[in-house]
Amino acid sequence: MTQSLITPTQTPLLGLSLSELTEWVQQQGQPAYRGKQLYQWIYQKGAKSLADITVFSKQWREEIKHFPIGRSAIHYRSVAPDKTVKYLLQLSDGNIIETVGIPSHKRLTVCVSSQVGCPMACDFCATGKGGFTRNLEAYEIIDQVLTVQEDFERRVSHIVFMGMGEPLLNTKNVLAAVKSLNQDVGIGQRNITISTVGIRDRIRQLAQHKLQVTLAVSLHASNQRLREHLIPSAKSYPLGDLIADCR
Repeated sequence: MTQSLITPTQTPLLGLSLSELTEWVQQQGQPAYRGKQLYQWIYQKGAKSLADITVFSKQWREEIKHFPIGRSAIHYRSVAPDKTVKYLLQLSDGNIIETVGIPSHKRLTVCVSSQVGCPMACDFCATGKGGFTRNLEAYEIIDQVLTVQEDFERRVSHIVFMGMGEPLLNTKNVLAAVKSLNQDVGIGQRNITISTVGIRDRIRQLAQHKLQVTLAVSLHASNQRLREHLIPSAKSYPLGDLIADCR
């Protein structure tokens, strides 16, 4: 018997691939073609709830409406003079994260968060001073990109993991999000940048996945002593070792 893709805690559908969504609809007693319809409504038409998917019968929508897609709510939206938009998104558990949409003539870049808060406690960072709550799930990262894309009504072209949190402390979910953003949302890996202050062993681990993403390392200082003052974790990761790992 095939194990259900949805756990008793109702894991959201956002982040599942076309084949996984097809399997899911079949588990609900529906024909396979419903999987493609569900996929299109989640990734292309911006469905926030299964009740929104009008190609499904009213009866089936009523039966499955309790399954979450995994979309957040815009808690606050602020537009800068250069048209950059800052969002505070409220997650299903009430936590708030920050996302930024950065438009230009040819690009729309999204700066995404990877954690609620941050444990790194960098001296210059307000997020770190606020403490760490939890890692974001893959669907919560994907949701940020879809939210900006829908709000701007244009395709996102680039993604930078430079929002709240240290991406390499949430590698599993960041990698899952990158895979879905590439395959399901259609953003090329070469247009995705993962930024880190440097976590021992994690850069080498990331390299083993042989992604085509760009790695950005935030040094913040050119000498070890000053870097340790600004970034407490640098005490256990000397600048020379960090540079060697990047090579």
